[in-house]
Amino acid sequence: MKLRGVMRRSTSLAAIGLAVSAVLSSGSARAADRALDQLSTEAGSVVIQFGCPMSFVSNYPLRTGDELRIELQPLPGCGPISGLGESLPVPADNPSGLLDIRLEPSLGSRRSLTLRFARNVEFLIRPKPGLTGIEVVLSRRAGRVTVEASDVPAPKPSRAATRDLPASAEEMDKLLADARAAMQERDYDSAIRLYTKLLEYPENAARPQAQEFLGLARERKGQLAQAKKEYEEYLRRYPEGADVEAVQQRLAAIVTLDGATRPTKGALDASRWTVDGAIAQEYRHDKNDVLSNGVTANGVGQTALDSEADLQIRRRGDQYDFKSRVFVGYVRDMLSGTGAAPNIIRLPQAFVEVDDHKKNWIARLGRQSQTNGGVYGSYDGAYFSWQPRTNLRLSAAAGATLQSYDASLQHDRTFGNLSLEWLSVLPGLDVTGFAFEQKAGGTLDSRQVGIETRYYRDGKSIIGQVDYDLFFKELNSVTLLGSLSLPHRWVVTSVLDHRHTPFLGLYNALIGQPTSSISDLVRTIGIEAAKQFALDRTALADMGTLGVQHPLTEQLQWGADISFSRVGATVASGGVAATPASGSAVGVSTQLLGGGWLMDGDVDTVGVGYTTRQGTRAISVFSTARYPLTDSIRIGPRLQVSHTSGNDPLTGTSSGWSASPSLLADWRFRRGVVQFEAGYEQAALNASLIPGTPLDPNLPSSELLTQKTKRFWFGLGYNFSF
Repeated sequence: MKLRGVMRRSTSLAAIGLAVSAVLSSGSARAADRALDQLSTEAGSVVIQFGCPMSFVSNYPLRTGDELRIELQPLPGCGPISGLGESLPVPADNPSGLLDIRLEPSLGSRRSLTLRFARNVEFLIRPKPGLTGIEVVLSRRAGRVTVEASDVPAPKPSRAATRDLPASAEEMDKLLADARAAMQERDYDSAIRLYTKLLEYPENAARPQAQEFLGLARERKGQLAQAKKEYEEYLRRYPEGADVEAVQQRLAAIVTLDGATRPTKGALDASRWTVDGAIAQEYRHDKNDVLSNGVTANGVGQTALDSEADLQIRRRGDQYDFKSRVFVGYVRDMLSGTGAAPNIIRLPQAFVEVDDHKKNWIARLGRQSQTNGGVYGSYDGAYFSWQPRTNLRLSAAAGATLQSYDASLQHDRTFGNLSLEWLSVLPGLDVTGFAFEQKAGGTLDSRQVGIETRYYRDGKSIIGQVDYDLFFKELNSVTLLGSLSLPHRWVVTSVLDHRHTPFLGLYNALIGQPTSSISDLVRTIGIEAAKQFALDRTALADMGTLGVQHPLTEQLQWGADISFSRVGATVASGGVAATPASGSAVGVSTQLLGGGWLMDGDVDTVGVGYTTRQGTRAISVFSTARYPLTDSIRIGPRLQVSHTSGNDPLTGTSSGWSASPSLLADWRFRRGVVQFEAGYEQAALNASLIPGTPLDPNLPSSELLTQKTKRFWFGLGYNFSF
């Protein structure tokens, strides 16, 4: 896309030189661009925040496993994403049991997000309303009850069974789901009631989990003596259960807190504090060779070292919990001379948080991020949330939105936000209303109101979001996501999204203007003219996807989807040229995903996609696999081949192909992982440089581009957690 944009503006050999320079320098420009932005891990969920909007397409496996693969589609607003994989540091012993996370290229322009856990988990995928993040709701699977030798009878439960097992498993699944939802909403009274009910049934696969989480619910309720008894019952009944270690740790902490074994005050304080974190570094290098109309250029696209550190400090108290987190990164560009990018210090998060779990309020101060309630992204400021009732939560946030992750305070745009969340309006339905106002240089930038809805119940998931700007009197965005589980394990997913790109704001009026001050611009041309400039610089984008997933066997899942996308035109004004509409793109794709095809523990994907836009046609084939050579070493070959042909009225007729094989290998040790990635890409392109002119080999050389490129890249990195 970047190369074709350059070609559209010239018909001379100078244009070819610019195109070659763009190819050679693009890697360096992308070194600091990230799609995988931030990670938060809690006991019941993993939240991943993206650097740009991306929609959920599918996941494999559907419900349970120790490795989860999520297919994502970048939306308008995402810039060029690096062909190299991305990862984030993962702290050791995090409550979710997450081992590592990685974002990799997939079919066409899609990306695949892979999460590996320390044990099998049950999961539910919940995209965030603003499409800038995704939540993976977790439930650890119940451990198998050990069968003792015949001369040693199995321990009997302290509670005698008072209920008969239901005729269908759906009723038990519903009880577990309702109990987990109550835990996530901090409705511990309801959770205690539901888990107690589950323990009134005879022994079944759900009972170990119910026993453990009954203790956790009582612990969070502040009923330490009762929680201690429930944890002891779990250890007595399931001495080799899957969660023995976690229960032992919780029990040890409770014993200290309860004063049963309290040798010194220092030991008590030490038991309440936990410190964990991770350090990650990755070196990336790529080299490009370009032959364009007989002009040869060779050069290094990028050579950079990306370093990141994540430190979290927690203190658990009888009433107040304390949390502090600092996540910092440093990107060093090792190129010198022309094309070298500046070294970058990134500070995505740096905050302190206090949680009063008796009065149900949370306060957070510092650099932080949100993906709901009208705030979608990172900011420097304060956040406060109070839950006066089990079904009502009030939240407020204020600060300065971040334009970059520079390690400095940014005050260009300040905002205030209020939201009211009504939980369980109907069974499974939560509704949030919000109001958001932002100023730029003291001038009103945007004033938005909106509503978010989330429905999760009985295999159905529906998320809706509407955002209206009162200042511009324009609909900013509308999003609807749905997932429906049908009989015989069919799953249907859909996404509909309509938005301004970029989001509406008076700040957009500065695009293409000689000043960087919105106040100066308003003084020069007036507020109404500035608002019109902002609207002129903002395009409308529409996207829709309808997909279906179905497991063909226990080890093979099939998926297919059809998608539509369009980015509208922008208007010329203020000395800034208009941009044409992208045209409607329609794509279809199908994939087979599975495991155990060649050996135990392998994960395999094969997919094919077809897209047509403005008379051009593109077909791509993608294959990726992960093979465990040992318990700690895996390799993953990957191949993508694509071909484009047709007539694009904006850029002229073009045709070309590309092929890119690559290999990812990782070695896992006790506290971390080492990863190596290498790949090669070869491509050829033939295009007319005159928009609307048919491709003809007899065209003058100044009007015809014939280009061949070769690119080699590799990356080497590690992630060490503590």
